[in-house]
Amino acid sequence: MLYDLNSFLRQASPVLQQRLQWLIQTANTHNCACYLVGGCVRDWLLERPVGDIDVVVEGDAIALAKVWAAVWPDQLHTHPPFGTATLSWQDSSLDLISARSEYYPQPAALPVVSFANLAADLARRDFTINCLALRLINQPTELIDPQHGYADLQHGLIRVLHDLSFINDPTRILRAIRFAARLNFELEPQTAILLQHALPWLDQTTPARLWNELGLLLTEPSALVALSLADSWGVLNQLFGSGGWSASLNQQAQTLLANQSDQQLAIVWLLLMSQLAPSAAQTQTQRFSLPKPIRLMVEQWPQLVAFEATLSQTTLSAGQLDRLLSPFEPLLLEVWASNQATSIQHQIKYYLQYLRPIASILTGRDLQAQGIPAGPNYKTLLAEARERQLDQFEQANPNLC
Repeated sequence: MLYDLNSFLRQASPVLQQRLQWLIQTANTHNCACYLVGGCVRDWLLERPVGDIDVVVEGDAIALAKVWAAVWPDQLHTHPPFGTATLSWQDSSLDLISARSEYYPQPAALPVVSFANLAADLARRDFTINCLALRLINQPTELIDPQHGYADLQHGLIRVLHDLSFINDPTRILRAIRFAARLNFELEPQTAILLQHALPWLDQTTPARLWNELGLLLTEPSALVALSLADSWGVLNQLFGSGGWSASLNQQAQTLLANQSDQQLAIVWLLLMSQLAPSAAQTQTQRFSLPKPIRLMVEQWPQLVAFEATLSQTTLSAGQLDRLLSPFEPLLLEVWASNQATSIQHQIKYYLQYLRPIASILTGRDLQAQGIPAGPNYKTLLAEARERQLDQFEQANPNLC
C-alpha cells in the first residue's frame, strides 16, 4: 500500500513543513536516504496527534544536520557517539539519527553502537509498533514494516522483537506500560511472559536510566492507568519493594489532579511514597533524584502524620492551627488531607484558604523600633503575635471556621 506523505506533512506546523520539504530536497541532493521512523509513523497510522519526529538517515546524520544549521537559524546539539543530532526552534524540535545497529555486552548495560542501514536500525528497536518507517520523499511511498508492526497496531498489541529484549534493556518494561496505557493496547501473550521473567533485571539498571522512563510514565496524561498496570504486572513491587496502586489511591489521585494537573508528578509521587515506610520513601526519592520541593514534602510526610491525633481535635484555635501547619508545604497538606477524616480536611482547607494568606502585622523591624535587641526571642515574639492576630481574625469571622 502506498502512502502520500502530504497528509503527514499537513499535521506539522508551517515552519516544520518548510524544513521537512527542504530536508527532502537536500537529502536527495546529497544522495542519502531519510526515513520517518518510530512513534511519529505509529501515531500517524493510528490517526493520533503526531508529537516528536525522528528521521533516520542512511549516512552521516550529523553532517546533514550541520548543512541544515547553515541554512536555518536553529539550535544544533550533536551526540557523536550515537551519530544523532537534535535541531530545535521555537517550541519544536527534530532528531536526525544515523541508522545504526547495537548489541548489549551484558544485560541491563548500555548498548555498543555501530553504524548500519535502515533494516539494522529497525531491528534494534523495542516493539514492533515502533519498527515502522516511511521514506521521506516527494511522492507516494510504501510502509516499511519488517517486524509486522502494522498488524499489531490493528490488533492493539505490544510485542517485543526477541526473547531477550526486556533483559537487554529493562527500561523497556516501563516503556511497555507507558504505551499500553497511552494507546489502550495489551501485551502480546508471549511478551507478557517475557516481561514477568525480566522484572528482576530492573534492579540491575542504573537509577538514571530507570528515571528516564519512569519520569515520562508519571507525567503522561494516562499516568494513572499506567500505574494501575504497573501494579498489576508487579512492576511497582519490583521497583519499590512494597506498596502499590489501589483503586482507592487511583480515585484519590483523580480528585487531586482535577484541580491541580500542573502538579501531577508531585501528587502521584507523594501518593506512591505514602505506601512505603518513611525511610524507604526517602530512600526511593533520593535514589531517583527528584526535584528538591518533592524531596522536602516526602521528608515532611511522616511529621505531618504524627499530628493526625492533634488535628482530630476540634478545639484548635486559628493561631494554634497556623503554628502547627505553617512549616508544611501547601501541596503536601492537600495531598495528605485528601485521605483523612472530614474534620481534618475542613481544618486544612480553612488554614490554606483563609489563615495562611494573612500577612503578619508585626515584623522584626517593628520589634527593633521598639528597642528590643535582636536575638532568638524575636522568633518567639513574632509567633506569639501572629497567633493572637489570627485568633482575633477567627473571632471576627466565626462563619469561616
